[in-house]
This record gives sequence, C-alpha cells and structure tokens, in this order.
Amino acid sequence: MDDLLTTRQVLEILKVDRITIYRMLQDGRLKGAKIGQQWRFSRREVERILGADLPEFDPIQHETNTAFPTHCVQTIQDLFSEVGQISALVVDAEGETVTQISHPCHLCQVILQSPSGQAACRASWKEFARQSSTGSRYFTCHAGIQYISAPILDQDKDVGYFLAGEFYGKMPDTLEEVERLQRLTNVYHLPADMLQQAARTVPVIDGERHAKVEAWSAAAARAVQSILHERLNFMERLQQIANLTQLP
Repeated sequence: MDDLLTTRQVLEILKVDRITIYRMLQDGRLKGAKIGQQWRFSRREVERILGADLPEFDPIQHETNTAFPTHCVQTIQDLFSEVGQISALVVDAEGETVTQISHPCHLCQVILQSPSGQAACRASWKEFARQSSTGSRYFTCHAGIQYISAPILDQDKDVGYFLAGEFYGKMPDTLEEVERLQRLTNVYHLPADMLQQAARTVPVIDGERHAKVEAWSAAAARAVQSILHERLNFMERLQQIANLTQLP
C-alpha cells in the first residue's frame, strides 16, 4: 500500500525547507493532494524524486564589494543572527547587498521567490540606506516588515549599514494584515495560503527585546568597522613594503 506522508515528513525525507516544497508543488516537480488545510504526499512520489537535485534557498546574489572583506563580514552577520534569532543583512552606502541574508523569515523567503518581489526588496534596502544616511534608524519595508539600521563607519563616513530585521514591532491589526497579504498576493503573483502561513511565523519584537536588538546591531556594525580598519592598515603596510622594495 502506498503511504501518505505529511509535509513535515516530506521535509525530513528530502532535507529541504517548507518553501522549497511549495515551489516544487507549483512547478510540478512534486505532486500532492490537499485534504482540508493539510497537504498529503505519496511516499512513492517522494521516493521518485529523492535522487533529483533540489534547489537551495539563495534568492539574492550579492555583488562583490572590494571595500568589504565579505567572508569576514558574513561570519559576523551569521553569528549575530544565530545568537539573536533574527534576520540580518549588510548593505553598502548605496544599499547594494554586501552579504547574503542570514536567518531570513519565512515570509521574506516566499516573497524573494518572485522576481518582482526580489526587485521590491532591493528597492527597500536602497531606500533604507538613503534614509540611514540622514540619521534614520527604523524602517518598514514594502511588505510591512520592520528593520533596524546601524551605520558602518570608515573615518566618520558611512560606508554601509548593518540591517537587523524582518519582524513586527507589535502584533499587526488583523484586517490590515489581511489587506496587506492580499496586496502582496496580487502584486507578486504568489499563493495566498503560502503567504498567510508564512506571515504567522514573523517574530514580534517590542519593548526590551527591541532595545536589545538595536544594541546588538550597533555592536555588530562596530565589529565590521574594526575589520575594515584593520584591512586598511594592512593594505597600507603592504604598500609601504612595496615602496621600499622598488628598484631606483
């Protein structure tokens, strides 16, 4: 007899996240049946695709920015996200991504599957950078999700921003959330039930925890600054050595 598997069981068997399962359902790589509000999958169907190459979530390809030692900055950002259990991203002064997103919330993962959603996210980050340059520190993106920005300085000049975010500052109003998710569904052509389920997982951060996240973001930005400073000193020392070894 062909067993029916739950979504959780399929996640464990295929070693992918829930968003990948939804994408596979959309593009036909995986077939399932929706019983009430729950998906069920044939074990034979799952075993059929076990050998297939499954895409990992990596919707934003960052541009290499020579001003930032990307690997070191990514390590700091990943550690911040792991400890704080919150998403993070570093952008340069123009809002271009320096790193890849750490610990993205499920709602953002869904939106980033859409090309137009990606474009809207990039536009939001550029706007965050523009407003951060004027001293602003709190932002709401096109999807209604909030961020905190901490400046990364080099000789008292903003060269980038450490963004901590993808949270709600308070529980959203039910009617407003329904209207917002419907707008996102229409604009980015995404399944309504997928967006609704993902929106329920967005963390709510207020009060004392909000203050902690702000302080942690500033500390992470200072850590990136120190790396930039050490990198500059190292490059200057290399140049001095090069000058000394030049033949007359």
